[in-house]
Amino acid sequence: MKKLLGLTTAVVMMFGLLGAASSAHAADQYLTFNTYALHFKKADERNNVTPGIGWEYSPSGKIGFHVGTVKDSFNYQAKYIGINYATPRYAALGGRVRFILGVTALHKQYSPNSEPTTKIVPLPAVEFQMTERFVINVSGSPEIDFQDHHNNAVMFFQGKWNVF
Repeated sequence: MKKLLGLTTAVVMMFGLLGAASSAHAADQYLTFNTYALHFKKADERNNVTPGIGWEYSPSGKIGFHVGTVKDSFNYQAKYIGINYATPRYAALGGRVRFILGVTALHKQYSPNSEPTTKIVPLPAVEFQMTERFVINVSGSPEIDFQDHHNNAVMFFQGKWNVF
């Protein structure tokens, strides 16, 4: 029942934010598919395949948002919501590259056998436009030691489909 409530909440939030952005430029809206996490340490203790779905509105040169759900590295159904800023596309690789800086409230399991908690995390990304309607984000977090908390370095891959 808890899982159903969490998934329902994420879906309602996603479609609520979708409605808020409905008048926005269609090229800036994406259905997102979380796919793979590359762990640099203790990879054998974590899931590499991290399926998930979400919604992202990331207009170039403006503030946008992202929301969704994903199976985390420890098989917990995580939820996230946040804001982002995307640069204009750069001339590199034929104008198909841009950078996205995001701040995300992420509710997930941060270590094996721990209780899920919510933390605010920075998630920078590099976006590669593969086709007119499909892009790939490469993002991640560095290895961080702060007080009693340790975070292993990880790189995430996310597919984004412009459905409009």
